[in-house]
Amino acid sequence: MNLKASLLPVMAAFLILPRIASAAFILDTGTPTGSGGPVVLNGSQWLAGEFSATAGETITSLSAYLDNTATTGAGSTFTFDIYSGTGFLNTRGVTPVFSAAATFSADGWNTTAVDWVPTTSGNYWLALQLPAASGRNPPAFDAPLETGAGTGTVPAIAFAYAGSSGQYTLSNADPVGLEVTAVPLPASAWLFASGLLASLGTAFRRRSAAHFTAPKHL
Repeated sequence: MNLKASLLPVMAAFLILPRIASAAFILDTGTPTGSGGPVVLNGSQWLAGEFSATAGETITSLSAYLDNTATTGAGSTFTFDIYSGTGFLNTRGVTPVFSAAATFSADGWNTTAVDWVPTTSGNYWLALQLPAASGRNPPAFDAPLETGAGTGTVPAIAFAYAGSSGQYTLSNADPVGLEVTAVPLPASAWLFASGLLASLGTAFRRRSAAHFTAPKHL
């Protein structure tokens, strides 16, 4: 076996793997312009955007572009919920596949670091939710709108909102600012590289053994 030739796929794999491991947006609607005025995120209205994810990639952060209101300031909390795209719309009481608490820090992008790996490839929904309104001044945020549903480097597939019933309805007229960052690192990539290294090691040992145990001619 040609040792130099066997090294080529291994070197190629390790050149590719750092690129695979680089975090990138799988949802990026862009910074909202505020065109058309904001929509309200509160205990009786939730907002969501649809995106596509691949099984095995690690989602590392979730972001929402929000402004505070007179009743809400820094330190107020909301929730990022991720739902499977199957059965999400027009259905009450759907259970999220992942949830993360988020803290509003300032007007603009508010980001929460997460560590979640989808087990199934397909479409998902990132939802911004608040607990049901209570008291005289329930928490609320303004969510500035984009100029259209197709904005950003990785536009949302669709947008939706839910009223007090918790049932989401398609509404591409309300494109809010959302981002999802992921590291697309499927286990198969590491297995591929590991397999190549194992094959290389076996070939090297066989070659060495053949070199040192060659029969002597009398």
